[in-house]
Amino acid sequence: MSAASVLVLGGGLSTTAAADPVSEAPAPRWNQAKVPGEDTVLSGSVRPDAHTTWTAGFRISQDGGGDALLPALFTHDDRSDGPWKEVPTAPGAVGRINAIAADSARDAWLVGDAGWEGEPVMTQHWNGRSWRLEPAPMPEKALGGGLLGVAAVAPNNTWAAGWAQILDERIPDPDGGPTQVIDHMEGLVQHWDGHAWNIVKLPKMYANWGLNAISASGPRDVWAVGSGYGDDDRPVVLHFDGRSWTAMPTPPYGGLYGEFNDVVANGPQDVWVAGRTILDDKDRGHALIMHWDGRKWTRMDAPAEAGAMMGVAATRDGVVAVGRVANDDGGYALQVSGTRVTSLGFPADADGMSYSPWKISVTGREVTVSGSANYVDQQLPQPLLLTTRL
Repeated sequence: MSAASVLVLGGGLSTTAAADPVSEAPAPRWNQAKVPGEDTVLSGSVRPDAHTTWTAGFRISQDGGGDALLPALFTHDDRSDGPWKEVPTAPGAVGRINAIAADSARDAWLVGDAGWEGEPVMTQHWNGRSWRLEPAPMPEKALGGGLLGVAAVAPNNTWAAGWAQILDERIPDPDGGPTQVIDHMEGLVQHWDGHAWNIVKLPKMYANWGLNAISASGPRDVWAVGSGYGDDDRPVVLHFDGRSWTAMPTPPYGGLYGEFNDVVANGPQDVWVAGRTILDDKDRGHALIMHWDGRKWTRMDAPAEAGAMMGVAATRDGVVAVGRVANDDGGYALQVSGTRVTSLGFPADADGMSYSPWKISVTGREVTVSGSANYVDQQLPQPLLLTTRL
């Protein structure tokens, strides 16, 4: 689908890059927290109150001869130097936790993947005392899918975004072989109204596409981002104004292909997205950080060595973003203040170990990066939780 055929929300496009070069200011020191889980990936963190931090993800279990994904949640009391502790999620919960969000200490959410053949996404809700399973329905003919992002606005107003694999046709093999399945991918947004999850009608985008993240500055300003797949591999941006969802024009991402992996909305005129732009068919991706000011998109300069950015979070005067080193292993972090882009550095990969950052969050001046650490002598990833101060 061309940008001209997409419903437009407001102003235009800009290829204007940041005016200031990337700063070489001294990078802050990163500290690694010891999270007790093993064989675990951390997919996000949040602070539900002034003294508590949660980090969530999934554990990979190989019992029974195959891999099983189990929800994992850890908590820390920030008033002390005590250890992180694993805490139970809702009884009967299985599968990955892909994202976590909290509106308050009495309203938080965990979201993950759906089961097979139309089974719902088993999201989990925290009411201040315990976690409870809250099934989110999948579209008709869904073979699978899931939710990759969640934004909690109020107890009766939470949004989640992801994708659904939709069955088009089953073609039996006349010779008795396996049935051929024809399907496609669609972006998925769900809304919690205080009682149940409901699938939201979205603009028709590409033949195959999905959403990776969602953010809300309020009930009338919600943003979801992702990308098309295959021949339509370019960024997707959707906006909700309190009445309906609208597709934004494709931002000028400056490459052969592009995608957005995360978004943070501070208001209708202050939205940041992070992802990657791919220059050619052999490129693994370079950092893509853009800002919407209510009229146009501005792309920020980033070091050539910065690869795909996976997470972005708001600070007091801009954003921070985290991702991978371009065409290599290891992590990379950036801070954007106005038009100034500063490298935050990142712990260097050690011999036999590499970092895979997934998401980033900010509380006050403290920055937290969640993800996994991968060791050559261990088959499964280990939890990664890094903190620093701006």
